Amino acid sequence: MSLTLAIIGLKGHQYIVLDALPSMPEVELVAVADDDPEAISRAQDLRGATPNTRAYGNLQDLLANHKPDIVLEAGTDRDRAGAIIACAERGIHLITEKPLANHLKSLDRVVDAVTKSGITLTMLLTMRCEPTYIALRGAVAAGAIGTVTQVGVQKSYRLGERPAWQKSHETFSGIIPYIGIHAIDLIRWCSGREFAEVMAYSANTGHPEMGDLEDNGCMVARLDNGASAAIRLDYCRPAAAPTHGDDRLRIAGSRGVIESMNERVTLITNDEGPVEVPLPAPVNFFADYVDSLRAGREPYIPFADCVRVTEIGLSARQSAETGKPYTL
Repeated sequence: MSLTLAIIGLKGHQYIVLDALPSMPEVELVAVADDDPEAISRAQDLRGATPNTRAYGNLQDLLANHKPDIVLEAGTDRDRAGAIIACAERGIHLITEKPLANHLKSLDRVVDAVTKSGITLTMLLTMRCEPTYIALRGAVAAGAIGTVTQVGVQKSYRLGERPAWQKSHETFSGIIPYIGIHAIDLIRWCSGREFAEVMAYSANTGHPEMGDLEDNGCMVARLDNGASAAIRLDYCRPAAAPTHGDDRLRIAGSRGVIESMNERVTLITNDEGPVEVPLPAPVNFFADYVDSLRAGREPYIPFADCVRVTEIGLSARQSAETGKPYTL
């Protein structure tokens, strides 16, 4: 079964899907839309583009001329909910950037539209696809550390040059919903626990030239079994650092501790000193999604999880704005 693909927005991590296209000839990139004329002028240079790939300056023109099987949405946070709803109403399957919406009311409209349409929607929570987190989740699920008692996550990134849309609260959701959502997802997915209450802080403390873009944030949470969780976020990784990001995940339990850092997973228990956990193969995010459409099953990252982590991230942002904890 051949499938057609269109891209709405070239402002995010669209390369995750584009890089998979050369090995998936059954998927044809038919159209691309973005409001940046310079980005659209380079549409033919995208991986997977063909002489038949059409370029448009907005979502409306693309949807007026095409009904693709799949849309990859990678625009601004402000416009995401509207794009999702427009595609859902036309019965188009979706892969989206995160978060699903910029506000909780918009999230409710997204959930209503997607549920009524029956489409398959997933979100680019692709850290789940990495071998380290697959291995860590498997060890926790197998009981390696006993009862989960505490979780800690760090996500530290180089700031670099940021686009104008990320420097305004009007178009950008903020460091917590945009970056922290990965940490939220990994805590739920790897620990098997659910968030019950969250308190958060965020600010731009050291980079005034970045406008509304926060350069730091943190979250503390109570999980459903009484365990605690803490998330540290920053855009302060030095430019000279060997990698763009420094991601860490640590889960402590009643019988041991497991930690992911530097693409390695280390386990220590009451019975055995530190051992390195073998890593499985990664999951091919886009190939799995295409297979889910063909098989009529949920994708690797199901819609319900996309909704829940968006809800938690937006609630945490509200906590940072109001100075109050939020029950989930």
